[in-house]
Amino acid sequence: MKKSNILLGLAGSLILISLVAWGYQIYNGLIVTNMRNSFSWGLYIATFAFFVGVAAGGLIVSSTVYLFNIEKLKPFTRIASLSAFASILGAGAMILPDMGRVDRIWNIFVYPNFRSPLVWDVIVISAYLLITFLSVYVQILPDRKKEGSRFLNGWTKAHSQQEVEAFSKRWSKRIALVGLPVAILIHTVTALIFATQASRGWWNTAVLPPDFVSVAVASGTALVLVISLFAVGKEQFDQHKGAFQIMALIVAGSLVVHFFFVSVDLIIHGWWGSTEAEEILSLIFGHYGYLYATELLFPAITMVLFFTEKGKRSYRALMIGSVLLFIGVFAHRLMLLFPAFNAIPLSLSIPGAGIESWAYPVALGQLQEGMPVFVSSWAYTPTLVEYGVALLPFGLVLFVVTAALKMYNFLPQKRSM
Repeated sequence: MKKSNILLGLAGSLILISLVAWGYQIYNGLIVTNMRNSFSWGLYIATFAFFVGVAAGGLIVSSTVYLFNIEKLKPFTRIASLSAFASILGAGAMILPDMGRVDRIWNIFVYPNFRSPLVWDVIVISAYLLITFLSVYVQILPDRKKEGSRFLNGWTKAHSQQEVEAFSKRWSKRIALVGLPVAILIHTVTALIFATQASRGWWNTAVLPPDFVSVAVASGTALVLVISLFAVGKEQFDQHKGAFQIMALIVAGSLVVHFFFVSVDLIIHGWWGSTEAEEILSLIFGHYGYLYATELLFPAITMVLFFTEKGKRSYRALMIGSVLLFIGVFAHRLMLLFPAFNAIPLSLSIPGAGIESWAYPVALGQLQEGMPVFVSSWAYTPTLVEYGVALLPFGLVLFVVTAALKMYNFLPQKRSM
């Protein structure tokens, strides 16, 4: 109970800091961020994409357990659904500060442009939020019936405990049947928002959607693994060791698929050999080499560790491997943006001047003395305000997970499904 209170206090602090920073941004405008016309997506979109992936992976784990009857993972389906719900809530909250004029969000619902990927994402995220909530709701329904809880539970008074338990089992499987394709769809749509931008060579590839899904399975399973390890503690670790080993193998296997897609993408960019491809490769291995190394090295360490017997059977190794993976996946989200935005897609040939390709300057969007109005690249670094606002989904996820574990029974126990 004391640890829960500390975590809730930490979550509340993160949310408060983020709301203060967001209020400051709303009052002064997006100019307080370091995003400009030349670099219109930054830390906010990277954080959004990170949590969308984690959310998708969480429900994929929960749905797969129900659909394929994976016995050893059954005690952790509630935690998997909870992690998915908390993560998609955080992802949805993160997209709002990036919009700037959040008061105009109602236009998306009143005047939707179905050619816009943003509308696709709003529809899929709303559906996913509902599905994950229902998944958590029906699974904890029998326990809430026993406790006599009336909130969203009054209809169960007319039914016996056995009837409510039967309802919970039946609808958990039905939601899993819908949840699995929707979980894959949500991250596919997120990937398509990037991949359909034909002017960005770093994104414009058919590899991106399946790679997003593979990373989602890895990171989402890792979050379920971390929450489960905290829930059972070292004392009960050996009791559920088989389940943790399966989750570790799911993470490692998904990373094998991810690195296959990464290799294919790099080979195609390298083989292509055009000016644009050379510029992209120069950026990822040169200017952003340290970040790209983080993206590749940390998940690779996790993959190798989780394939070893010692790594799968150690509480500490599973924790360390999961944390390394989170850092690597977050770097992966940042690396989606940095090379793409610093490879200006507009060029002009000037035959008389002997210039074959001259990059159009892009308006910076801000006029200050001593600063150029036009730029061909932008050294984006998040401002302190951006870091503060980006704490919002982290605080929300920590608050929802901790509060739910404190209020309801999510701890692993055998359940017939």
